[in-house]
Amino acid sequence: MFGGEPGKRSKELEKERDALLEELKELGKKRERGEITEDEYHQRRYSIERSLVEIMDRLAQMRFLMGQA
Repeated sequence: MFGGEPGKRSKELEKERDALLEELKELGKKRERGEITEDEYHQRRYSIERSLVEIMDRLAQMRFLMGQA
């Protein structure tokens, strides 16, 4: 269902989440340094946040199914 052992998949999702959070921080730094426009910042931030929501939803579902809710 989740492609392998649930605990292993959960760890993979946590790594993806952490990478996206780091990407979000770096995006903010680029904005502060003026390396990207406000429009580009908001578009990329929205995309990253959507991915984060999806990952967090999957993690919550997996934890529920594994009895960790």
